Amino acid sequence: MDGSNETETSGEISIVPTPAHRQQCFVCEGVTAEIVCMVGRQTWASRYCGARHLLIAHERLARRHGETHVEGLPTCNLQNLSRTLTFVPAGSRFREWHEPDIPSHAIYIHIDPHCALMTATETGSATLAPRLHFQNAVLWQTVLKVKAWIEVERGTSSHYGNALGIILAHELLRSHCGDDAARAAVQGGLTVWQRRVVDQYMEEHLAEDIPVAKLAALARLSRFHFCRSFRRSFGTSPHRYHSMRKVERAKQLLANRRVSVTDIALDIGFHETSSFTAAFRRLAGQTPTSYRRSLPQGGG
Repeated sequence: MDGSNETETSGEISIVPTPAHRQQCFVCEGVTAEIVCMVGRQTWASRYCGARHLLIAHERLARRHGETHVEGLPTCNLQNLSRTLTFVPAGSRFREWHEPDIPSHAIYIHIDPHCALMTATETGSATLAPRLHFQNAVLWQTVLKVKAWIEVERGTSSHYGNALGIILAHELLRSHCGDDAARAAVQGGLTVWQRRVVDQYMEEHLAEDIPVAKLAALARLSRFHFCRSFRRSFGTSPHRYHSMRKVERAKQLLANRRVSVTDIALDIGFHETSSFTAAFRRLAGQTPTSYRRSLPQGGG
């Protein structure tokens, strides 16, 4: 299911089927936001092409199959999209579809490129490039503040909404112009394309033992230079990062209480439950069973 026969939208994000929960709110002049929740594991799709920029924050989404496409970028088939951001410039076509493993939550923020927030600085007049499933801790926290404001205060304070809009625009612009500077500061780190191809390969082969030599070849580096660059970019070794991704995947699967811990261990590449439990405890600080007990009843 990719919705390729549907007409591109011209103003709002189009989501099919209709979300179980969709709450929209005016944030400030030029900025609106909405929270969307999809329950169950039914395949769903979204698309957009409008006069406003669109910032998408997938708070919770893991898919068995699916793809995301933003005009000007290669199609992405990454499976774990939780805590990732996607930026769709005004006028660009966007579409994605998912066969989800878990109920999904997302925040969609529409920003007028000609509003005062975006044109107040010299940077704001620059052309913003599309970005697909990227991470930026500061921008992410700002999006969560927008979400909390919508959920708790229902947009009652215009002054706070204006302040959020200013911070959001500032962090969005800084995330675009600051990435190159940040990468230059981390001399010897992986480039954007290298990080993307390595990260996606790990995600797609999560249950496998991945040789470092394979990752180095994907990045077109020697094993020595790859390990050094990987650590400078991700702050840890390839092996540990791969284990961390496995644990994050396990956390998503543990939300489904119908699936046994043993089956989850096998699903993410552990041949014995004991080794899975040890790895999970080492990286998450508790056992898989304890983590599952801490989850709200009925979640996932």
